[in-house]
Amino acid sequence: MHTFDKKKMNISLTKMVRIAIHVIFWFCAWSFFFFYYKRYSEVNSYTFAASLINLIVAIATVYTFNYYLIPKILLKNKLKKFIAFAFVAIVLFFYIELLLTLFLVVKLLYAKQRLFPEMIDVVMLFFNMFFVVFVAIAIKFYKRWSEKDYHEQKVQKEKIEAELQMLKTQINPHFLFNTLNSIYVLAMKKSEQTANVVMKLSDILDYILYKIDAPRIAIFNEIQIIENYIELEKIRFADRVNLSFTSNLKSKDIQIPPMLIIPFVENAFKHGVAKSMEKSWIKIDIDETDRMLAIIVSNSKSQNQVKSKTGGIGLANVKKRLDLLFNDGYKLDISEKNNRYDVFLSIPINQQIAND
Repeated sequence: MHTFDKKKMNISLTKMVRIAIHVIFWFCAWSFFFFYYKRYSEVNSYTFAASLINLIVAIATVYTFNYYLIPKILLKNKLKKFIAFAFVAIVLFFYIELLLTLFLVVKLLYAKQRLFPEMIDVVMLFFNMFFVVFVAIAIKFYKRWSEKDYHEQKVQKEKIEAELQMLKTQINPHFLFNTLNSIYVLAMKKSEQTANVVMKLSDILDYILYKIDAPRIAIFNEIQIIENYIELEKIRFADRVNLSFTSNLKSKDIQIPPMLIIPFVENAFKHGVAKSMEKSWIKIDIDETDRMLAIIVSNSKSQNQVKSKTGGIGLANVKKRLDLLFNDGYKLDISEKNNRYDVFLSIPINQQIAND
């Protein structure tokens, strides 16, 4: 109930502000008309009347254009109809202004008052009125454009956030599926390390469930999860892989989007170890240089392994996330040679990203 009342109060306040802006604008318009006529005449009832005629006709013209002709016809792509109606409206309202001004002139003559030239100058009458009209229409157009631009930006931001969330939920099951495979192998072997592996998986799940909703997380959290994942895979593959993981970070407050590095490590195990019965190797380096974070992941490849489409679901999603988060501010190179895969990723450190 209180929420409804608060919302209703906000709407009423917005409406009052809008009305106040309109009143202020039309007061300024009337002042423009009044001081224009006052130059050639003393201040009297006819000066007020002449400026009031201009004001009334200008108000009628502006609201006809701003609240009917433009939104109902022009913005619905009915250009020919708008031109015809606009021409009729301009002629009609100007004719009304001429009639009212002529009536005032007759009154002045009847009262034997001095005429001021602007009252019978048709060109100036037209210019005065439509100068105000065009200013009012231009303001309304700018307001419409601003609101449309704000709405489009809001929709685009919501779209990016939704797409990023979707991509993260696509990455997580892929990562979890591979990890569960490791536990399954250990369980089949009845390994004593199963409990330790389950604890590491628990840390990974905690990260996935409670950490990745944030737009950015501390890189040390990501590194810890990578280390846990590596330990799981080392248990699974035993002596089949030589692994080197180094990080050279000068700053302690580096923030990165979550689940950004893990897919590359996951991909290295998938293509470098899982598909080879030979001795394999994986090398992972994370370095900080010139306000950029460089991630290099390299792994061996079996000689008889068929050349694959670089990436897969995990890396394809990471590429989409990088595009959405950094636009052109990152560099990603993925190469495949006869006996190795290489991934190089460079991203700006702590840069404002799309869904911050």
